[in-house]
Amino acid sequence: MTVQQTTRPCVICDSANSQHYCSYSGLEYVQCNTCHLIYVAKFADNETMYGAYTGGGFKSWRRKFFAPIRRMRSIKGYSHFLQRARDIFAFAKQQVGGHGQKTYLDIGCNKGFLLTAALEQGYDVHGVELVTELIRPFCNTYPQFSEQVYSDKFQDVAKRFADRHFDIITAIDVVEHFEDPLSDLREVHRILKDDGVFVIQTPDIDCRQAGTLGCQWGALKPLEHLHLFGRENFVAFGKKAGFREVLVSDPFEEADGNFVAVLKK
Repeated sequence: MTVQQTTRPCVICDSANSQHYCSYSGLEYVQCNTCHLIYVAKFADNETMYGAYTGGGFKSWRRKFFAPIRRMRSIKGYSHFLQRARDIFAFAKQQVGGHGQKTYLDIGCNKGFLLTAALEQGYDVHGVELVTELIRPFCNTYPQFSEQVYSDKFQDVAKRFADRHFDIITAIDVVEHFEDPLSDLREVHRILKDDGVFVIQTPDIDCRQAGTLGCQWGALKPLEHLHLFGRENFVAFGKKAGFREVLVSDPFEEADGNFVAVLKK
């Protein structure tokens, strides 16, 4: 493959040298020749990218129509998703060094199952979810916390919080969506307590599916998955963002091939 200069440098090693990886409807993935990060060379416009999250058309209309009346228990697969969230939150809680005041933030909180699991443990919860309709069932079920769930990009929401505010922060299947992941992780580092933890799950570029499926790998979604990491380069990336320790482990679920990382200040 031909080495080329991309429109922006790699967010991990700052190298501008990369090679073509895959293309989808005019959007190109490239791979850094130095650290092997896979990333979208040039983003689509904001409206097109947002449409990938809302689903557009009938799906978007249906969500908006039912959102005002939906509650958590009306979500299909409620018991399964809540148990998954309980397991993930229990894992995150085990990583916390101190006892703190039980403050929790979930970035990309979707329908709010992790927030619900944290509430069961007595935590003061905050959430960030770009698509308003997705989080409405949680806000309808727990209206006392509705003003602590924000429908905006994390960078804008983070400004609301003081330094060293949260004991636990999670971003499950989210960091691959960040447009500026280095700035986002530095903000996470800022608002995380010194003995707190940041737990992520993200697609693994070195997983079996990526190796065997190539451009058919399910994690390749250039309107949504903008930066795709491997275990090794994510450790380097976390430390570049200021974290003193980045521990990687097997995923909560395989899906298209993931890994979990625990980041500590």
